[in-house]
Amino acid sequence: MSRTEKLMPMSDAIDRYVADGDVLYLGGFIQQDPFAAAHEIIRQGRKDLTVSKCASLILVDQMIGAGVVSRLITSFTWNPLPAQAHCFVRALTRQVPHKIDMEEYSILALNLAYFAGALNLPYVATKTMLGSGFDWEQTDFGVKNRLKFETSPFTGERVCLVPPIKHDVGIMQVQRCDPYGNAQAWGMMGEVRYGLQSCEKLIICAEEIVDTDVITRDPNRTLVPAFRVNAVVKEPWGSHPAPMAGYYDMDWPYNAYYEKETRTEDQFQNFLEKWVYGIRDRKAYLKLIKQDRLDALIPERFDSDPVPYGKLTSHFGVPYA
Repeated sequence: MSRTEKLMPMSDAIDRYVADGDVLYLGGFIQQDPFAAAHEIIRQGRKDLTVSKCASLILVDQMIGAGVVSRLITSFTWNPLPAQAHCFVRALTRQVPHKIDMEEYSILALNLAYFAGALNLPYVATKTMLGSGFDWEQTDFGVKNRLKFETSPFTGERVCLVPPIKHDVGIMQVQRCDPYGNAQAWGMMGEVRYGLQSCEKLIICAEEIVDTDVITRDPNRTLVPAFRVNAVVKEPWGSHPAPMAGYYDMDWPYNAYYEKETRTEDQFQNFLEKWVYGIRDRKAYLKLIKQDRLDALIPERFDSDPVPYGKLTSHFGVPYA
């Protein structure tokens, strides 16, 4: 187990480990979106990023609108109200603020692509995309993907070959982590275990920093081990307005506010100035939300039942018979 503490401010983590042109994996499936990290990426003016996210909501929409994304790998991008993600639509239809390239896959296909990337496989064969429309001949118009359709050498059946997707750096907000990078998460997890393991570098943002003893008492919740992590950031409420299981709910009124305030390019720029450029860090962001609103998002405490693991003791000196 790594015994090097990796705690640092968000600004330092982004400055050290996210570079222009990187292929960036953003963890979180509906919940656990790393909003605080994404806002710091925008503030630091990163550009030409390839953003890879299985379920991309308004987090990705903001990064597109801020001009930091040149290529997007995803299955969908929208506001979960549901409503349009206006920056995403502007970029695809009018190239505002600039053109973005897009690779589109189904959710399962992206899971398999991350799986292939994590295990360094050349591809994963599946039937899931057959007859879906993804197997049609692709043209120079619209979104694309890198799927291939071949004949199985074993059965003669037509199969879909899903390419591996690997990332330069991955970022995810989790419930808790120790100072060394042993990160734990729970709730709706989606593809994140494979996504994180397909990254060369990892930044873990956590609601809480806990002792390693807390991690070892519940090892099945460990999403990624310390030796894979480059930076640990303590960032409470780092996923707002997305939810964090056990910590806070989805802020639905905020999503409605965002939809209304980003319908035009000028409106979106005003939004960025207020919520990203005009503040220094997440603490300042939370002051804009107001404490009573944050309090209303905190759920009633409901703990899962503990399970026994037991500490193993030496038994080699005890004779069998």
